[in-house]
Amino acid sequence: MRRTTKAAACTTAALSLLACAGTTADIATRLQLQQSVWISDGYGYVIDLRPGQQRLYHVAGKSCVLDQAASAELDSILTSDSVQVGVSGSSFTYGIKYEPHRTTYISQDALPAACAAPLQNTVEGNFQAFADIFAANYAFFDLYGVNWDARVRKARQRLSADMTEEALFALFARMIAPLQDGHLELNAEIDGAEYSAAPKTTPLGRGVSKLAETLGVDEDEVFVAQLENYWVDGIAKQILQDQGTTAAGGKIQYGVIDGNIGYLAVLMLTGLTEDELLSTSDNFDADREYAAINQIMDDVMTAFADANVQAVIVDASINFGGNDFLGREIAARFADERRLVLTKRAADAQGAQATPVYVQPSDQPSFYGPVYLMTTQSTVSAGEIMTLAFRAQPNVTHVGQPTQGALSDVLYKTLPNGWEIGMSNEVYRDQNGILWEGRGIPPELPINIFSETNLVSRHPAAVRGLVAHIQRTQSN
Repeated sequence: MRRTTKAAACTTAALSLLACAGTTADIATRLQLQQSVWISDGYGYVIDLRPGQQRLYHVAGKSCVLDQAASAELDSILTSDSVQVGVSGSSFTYGIKYEPHRTTYISQDALPAACAAPLQNTVEGNFQAFADIFAANYAFFDLYGVNWDARVRKARQRLSADMTEEALFALFARMIAPLQDGHLELNAEIDGAEYSAAPKTTPLGRGVSKLAETLGVDEDEVFVAQLENYWVDGIAKQILQDQGTTAAGGKIQYGVIDGNIGYLAVLMLTGLTEDELLSTSDNFDADREYAAINQIMDDVMTAFADANVQAVIVDASINFGGNDFLGREIAARFADERRLVLTKRAADAQGAQATPVYVQPSDQPSFYGPVYLMTTQSTVSAGEIMTLAFRAQPNVTHVGQPTQGALSDVLYKTLPNGWEIGMSNEVYRDQNGILWEGRGIPPELPINIFSETNLVSRHPAAVRGLVAHIQRTQSN
């Protein structure tokens, strides 16, 4: 279900490929960068800003792919907000505002040798790029028990110069099938039709797929119906009794239940300035999103204070993810002091140290009483980072089901034929150094919420059960 939109499924990658064209002189001069070749530490990016050049390459081992679309967009990728030039001028770091983790780029005079002859759009060229990009950048083969080299050798035996695009896509899909990674995807357009391969990593996702097959309808139709059942019939009507407040284009709901328990449901952590439920912005503005979440949390905290709530439920049972910093801003309203949340590093980086990430208490209205964070395997990506931010705080009890276990940002790569790969290349560890990738973050208090057969129908009862637990705890 995380695949309703790409942006909802994942957090911002190390280099977000957006927007419109510029020139090499414009970029280098505007940012006071050397007109040279810039190579990232990890992530497999090479940016050529030498005189007369404006190109972005994906480099993996001995393979190099020229990304024509991203090359035309470098002017909007490399901005004064995203680039920080090193003191010596021979390096810069790239990252989005409000995120402490940044990617380092080092200057050199010439392109890597592989980029002298980028791979071409042939069956062999696309296969080699696919195999090498995963080998160089994917972080979790061992976690899923996959011998990638062996799978590449076996798949190569099925390769033929005249195989169709459909057959090549099917071959790639089989190669990655054992990787049950919620941040793994392969997207293609073949003869005007869209193709996509991604694992079904959650009970809810598998249940939607089975129900769609049984009914003989498209999965999107079943997904929309189940989301309506969860978000409108379940939360707005049954849990909040039509007395709640919506915000962020409907992506957030909040109110007071049973007289003194605050309830906050967060569906996604992106597109908070957009008006529709599943809408995200093609022109992401970190400042606007930051302002939006803080205004919303001001309103939430004021409503809770007016009602004199004694405990708060933060419901992320379905959270499609988005931007990590937005989840941390929510958690900050329940934090009494600065605490380490996690450390993060790119597994394919050579020199980079792990970046510590903290939750900072807010000087705006906050709540320091008992907090119960509810998750399921449909809590993914930035929703899981928000989970870690809450779990770092002593007043929070994590309840429900384990999260999905897809914490890494999605690293997007392009093949010579324009097909797109999304994968995990980062390692997140919680404040205790524990890696939850691939298995999900387990709750302290297990509650049965979603399943393949009941889908979302048990959710309101699960919340009522939690309310009863809170009331028993209060009375004791």
